[in-house]
Formats: sequence, structure tokens, C-alpha cells
Amino acid sequence: MKKYDFDRVIDRRNTSSYKWDNPMYADKKMLPMPVADMEFAVADEILEALDKITHHGVLGYSIVPDSLRLLAQKRISEEYQWETDLEWQVWLPGIVPGITLACDLFSNEDRGVLTAIPVYHPFHLIPTWLNRPLITFPMVEKAGRWTYDFEAFEKALQQKPAVFLFCNPHNPGGTVFNQAEIDQIVSLCQQYDCMIISDEIHADLRLYPQSNHICIGRDIVELPSISFFATSKAFNTAGLGGCVAIIPHQATREAFLKKTFGYMPMLSRHSIDVMSATYQHGSNWLSQLIPYLKQNHDILLDFVKQQPGLDMIPLEATYLAWISYDQTWGDLPNRLLEHGLHVLRGEQFKGKNFIRLNFACPKSQLEEACQIIASLTH
Repeated sequence: MKKYDFDRVIDRRNTSSYKWDNPMYADKKMLPMPVADMEFAVADEILEALDKITHHGVLGYSIVPDSLRLLAQKRISEEYQWETDLEWQVWLPGIVPGITLACDLFSNEDRGVLTAIPVYHPFHLIPTWLNRPLITFPMVEKAGRWTYDFEAFEKALQQKPAVFLFCNPHNPGGTVFNQAEIDQIVSLCQQYDCMIISDEIHADLRLYPQSNHICIGRDIVELPSISFFATSKAFNTAGLGGCVAIIPHQATREAFLKKTFGYMPMLSRHSIDVMSATYQHGSNWLSQLIPYLKQNHDILLDFVKQQPGLDMIPLEATYLAWISYDQTWGDLPNRLLEHGLHVLRGEQFKGKNFIRLNFACPKSQLEEACQIIASLTH
């Protein structure tokens, strides 16, 4: 069984990298930690799948084969304990386009879109793109983790949104929602007739073995729902796209599928074969990745706790640290940028006085980021 070297630094500059070749950097030396992709080479089997396509030499249109459908069904069953039917699957090039399409189809100018904040920014941008009302409620810290303010959640549901956008595990809070929380979300959404659309792309990035991922669609009986899954985030193939939507309710699925016509392109052979290779052979790579991410998480957490005016709630999943700062740090995101470290500003997620930092990188790069932050100590 191959041992992967996650300490290896790979130069991604001048590769048209969205993360490393940002025009705003110009010629300035920059350590970029904003974009949610990883600095690690992918599993050998993924590279072999890509090489096979290259050597074949033909790049025509592709269909999603039954073999991939079966692999996705098997993974959802074995990893998340949800028994799904093959006919529930709708394959798409990406989750954000899928969520946008679903919100366009199932919400309207009278009944808008609900989401918790802070949250992955497309969740609160999609309603503005579609001219739909945006309804939000806050997440709160409870017992050392981010969770929902359920009283505020119910008040928000009383505004009659048509769609609730759910992010589990949560980006940027890192929460893996437990069964009690899932039950409460489902109960309230059913009570107020609010459809649940769930982004579960980080399901395989749980930092603790005991943090079981619970698919919210598994526990929904009466209410239509859409649950999105992808291998791209956990296995670092985000640039290739590809995802599957699980839609148990037939009328909802048929309406959604019809809406994709003319909007969504076919999946490429690259994304199809890479997803197949990931489902079949990715477990060795992932089993080595998670402990490395957990080690980086703990290094960063210990560092943050030692800095006056900074704080971080431990993550249960993802590699995206959500770090708060007080007024003594001033405009921390901008100060870091001036000193060569690019992180995302909390306001992008509707969170004030936070930064989001991607620690899915070699330990040496994380240590460099910590040194830059420490250099600003006041």
C-alpha cells in the first residue's frame, strides 16, 4: 500500500491556478489560503484514469455509465447508511449550478430562500442572482461547536421561504450535524412546508472517526428534498467538476431534470472516469489525508489560542478554519494581505470579524502562515 507524501511542496504558479495565479498578486510574493482546494497531489489511481483518456486520444461526448451510478449508490449506503434507488440520481457538472437551478425552479419572488449564516457564500448570493428574497438566521456557539439558533430558525421559517439551503458538514463552521439537530431541522421544515436542499460535499472530510455523517434526505419522508454529493472536495479534483443529486420524490426529480435541459452540459469523460476511480480506489489516499489534515488543524488551533484577540472553535470537518479576531487587530484580512498571506474575509460568508483560512497544505506552508500572523502581534 503506497504511502503518500503530503509534506511535498508543489509549485502551482503559472498553471492558470485560480488560487495561485490571482491577478491581484501581480509580482508580489503571496501565500494564498483563500480558495477551497488542496495543495496535495491526487491519488495515483486518479492520475492513471486521466492518463488512460489521454492515451486513448479521443475527447468526445460521454454518458454516465451504470457502473458509476452503482459506485455512488454503494458509497452512500456504506459510508452514510442511506439506502437509495438508482433512479433517484441526477448527474450534474457541479453543485453550485445544481443548487442555483433548484432555487430558480422551486422558489419564487413571494417565497424565497432560507439559509443559516455564516455560510458558504453562494448560498446567500444565489437568491440575489435569481431575484428571490433571502432569509437568514444566525449560527451560535454551543458547547464548543457551531450549531443553529433553532428559535431563530423557526422564526425565519415563519416568513414562508420555499427552500432551505443546508450545508453539512458546515462551511465555514466545520460542524458535522448530529442526529438530534437533523431531526429538529427536518421537523421544522416539514411543519412550515419548506423544501430542503442539502450540500454534502464535505461529508468525507470528517476529522474525527466518531463524527458520523448523517444524510438529511434519509430522514425526510413527506417533504421533497435534494441532496448533493461529490468526490471533488475530499479527493482534490475540484477543477474537474462532477456531482450527483439524490432526489427521492419523483415529481420533484422530473421537474428538476427537465429544468437542466439546455442549461447543464454533459459530464466530461475526465470527470466520469475520475469519479469512478475515486469511488473504487481512493480510500488509501483519503485514509492518509485525514490524519494529516487533523495534525494541521491542531497545529493551527494551538497557535490561534496563543494569540491575544484571536479565537477558533475546533472543527469537526473540512480543512477551512473559521478564526475570529477582535478590534485590536484592525482590518486583519487586509493587513495579512499586505504581509503576503491571502485569506478570505468573514464578510464574504456574512460573518463579521472572521477570517477563513485553508490549511490543506504542507505543514511548512502552514507554519509560514502562522509566522506571518504572529508578525502582526500588537
